[in-house]
Amino acid sequence: CATTKQVQVWKDASYEGKLKKILVIGVSQLPLMRNFFESEFVDQLKMRGAEGIISNKIIPPEKMRDKEAVLSAIKGMGIEAVLVTRVVDKKYADQFYGGGVALVPAGYDVGWDSIYAQSFAATPLPVYQHSVDIVMLQTNVYDIQKEKLIFSAISKTYIESAKESVVK
Repeated sequence: CATTKQVQVWKDASYEGKLKKILVIGVSQLPLMRNFFESEFVDQLKMRGAEGIISNKIIPPEKMRDKEAVLSAIKGMGIEAVLVTRVVDKKYADQFYGGGVALVPAGYDVGWDSIYAQSFAATPLPVYQHSVDIVMLQTNVYDIQKEKLIFSAISKTYIESAKESVVK
């Protein structure tokens, strides 16, 4: 499972309009992760009434840094914006749960004096540990015509399972 929180969101207040066709770029050194990111964003955009175009089908990894190559590859496709997601920070952490002390009844079998005297006994509770990856992602949306950033968000995700299952 995973937990995602938005850390920071910025929107261009002057931008008006609704984007209909968006090129989705998932920046990753791992082709499989790029594909997962892009496919999930395309699915999410479709549910919101916009068409997403997966970049890994039309732009090879070695051309991703070349803005002119990207614009040339998508020329004539009617794409209005580019959505770029990238990992900006990754950490590994151990998380601990439990611990402390529980008060439990003691001495019920010996009569009132014993119950009153001992009242409750302190029992230590077990401590549980598991490891998580903490990934911070930045997602930017650029208007192609104006060559302007119109949206930016940074999110923090705590990953406790396979990364591929967390992209959603």
